[in-house]
Amino acid sequence: MSIRSLAAVCVLAVVSSVASAQGTKSPLRFVPAEAEWVVKVDRPRELVNTVETNPLFIDAQKLAGIREYYDTTTFQQLYQRIAYFEKRLGKTRDELLDDLGAGGLVIAAKLTNPGGAILVLQAKDEVRLRRFVDLALEAIGQELERQESKDRIVRKKYQELDVGQIGPKLSFALVDAALIVASEEKVLKRSLDDYLAKKNIQQNVSFAEAHKKAPAKALLWTWMNFEELRKNDNFNNGLKAVSLDPLQMILFGGLTDLLKRTPYGTAAVTRDESDFRLSLDAPRGSAGMSLLSQVILPPAGAGTLPLLAPPRVLSSSSYYLDLGKLWDKRVEILGEKNAKGLDEADKNLNMLSGIKLSTILQSMGPRQRVVVAQQKEQPYKKVRPGQPIPAFALVVEMRDPSFAKDMDAILRTGAIAATFFVGLQLSEETYKDCEIVSYYFSETKKVESDAQNVRFNFSPSFVAVGDQFVMSATAELARELVDAIKAEKKRPPSKASMQTQLHAAGLVDLIRANEDATLTQLILNQALPPKAAKTELGAIVAWIERLGVLRIESTYGANDFRYDILWQAKKK
Repeated sequence: MSIRSLAAVCVLAVVSSVASAQGTKSPLRFVPAEAEWVVKVDRPRELVNTVETNPLFIDAQKLAGIREYYDTTTFQQLYQRIAYFEKRLGKTRDELLDDLGAGGLVIAAKLTNPGGAILVLQAKDEVRLRRFVDLALEAIGQELERQESKDRIVRKKYQELDVGQIGPKLSFALVDAALIVASEEKVLKRSLDDYLAKKNIQQNVSFAEAHKKAPAKALLWTWMNFEELRKNDNFNNGLKAVSLDPLQMILFGGLTDLLKRTPYGTAAVTRDESDFRLSLDAPRGSAGMSLLSQVILPPAGAGTLPLLAPPRVLSSSSYYLDLGKLWDKRVEILGEKNAKGLDEADKNLNMLSGIKLSTILQSMGPRQRVVVAQQKEQPYKKVRPGQPIPAFALVVEMRDPSFAKDMDAILRTGAIAATFFVGLQLSEETYKDCEIVSYYFSETKKVESDAQNVRFNFSPSFVAVGDQFVMSATAELARELVDAIKAEKKRPPSKASMQTQLHAAGLVDLIRANEDATLTQLILNQALPPKAAKTELGAIVAWIERLGVLRIESTYGANDFRYDILWQAKKK
């Protein structure tokens, strides 16, 4: 089957799905019980209208690159196709949407062998649906002939039901005011056999439990059966691979542990006025979790610290990570082989600085924060980096004040060793009663391994601020974090084990700081004269700034897990 024919079927699927889902049968009755992944849109017209009427979406169409896309042949052909259906059926697009997609849209797939996927559209009236499908198939047939394709449309019967096939694989059926499109004929027959036997995904206990919990106003909801996916060797091997690498275990071990235990997972997109939320949920939590829970999950009442927001912040994260517990339980959590690697690191650090890794890990606190921010001033006067990079910092809560002293010794020792290779100059300053230690790279020493002068983005610094220890890529960010930490007000810790904010305003600062390079790319990519490119860049920057803030949180309950992504656009 040709690409254009497949595209026409996709247009058929999308366009005819957008309508209210009231007073019609559920398309779930055609989803086989063995499906492992289901996507369900109860009010697809609301979903499409939400996108089409969003001010950011509307204004995005005016930006360079996107604006040109709307003038392309492909997009114009789409509008022509919609107009064709409107004329032949004597209804507007919205009227067709109401008629043909009243019951909503479901996409389902079996991900393990033998795989397959189906799409189900539920119409309000079967006669109107059949007229639409006949017209769509007529248009597809004409296109196949125009392209002199060998693919043909075949219509036939299966179990007294109207079915058909486009090309060698794509199959469809018209049953009970529903259009079912399947990836293969055998997948379609499996769906129809289950429908006739009155079997479907709604009888799956796992799905039924999850479906009851779905938000009533979800724009989109999806479910995945992890019990079945765990029977797949490739899926299990991926989970095992994470547990073999200490770094991956720390970064993804909690998610891996969850995927090993949860029967299913769900996700839902909801809207609250101008805010949008994507929520991922699982019916398993900290209860029954491996020993890793003592490393990544805060105990009751501990939580994570508030997010830091210095000037020009791009992203700010706060999380719980008790590396002291990891050291104590290293064999049980990482395995004997990986635990030996930590023991070797402990010995090597002790030989180099006289301080053990175990001492550092046990004296550092479990609540840590990471900040990325655009620099206001360049750290160096004579040399500019070929590739500008934002500043970043790690802020660690200290369990024991000795952590600051030990880290001071380790970082100074490392700086002395690095001086022979890159040339470092020590700088110490007192800033608001805090002693900031910084190192600057020599602007005269050549470093062959850094031909782009990337090192001149940085002036590595560290400073203790109360019970917080800051390790920053630049002295400027170190000073700003001193201000931010000192200005913090005591607040109850968050229940989230991890929280992050991404700031569009910080991205705007980054673009403005690299305006010349950005303009050059715009001129080359869009073939614009310099003056027009500057105007376009101004429009792009203004649009990005309106994106606002993206908040991310993960929270473990005893018997549940939730991962939230909340987009809060900036209001005009």
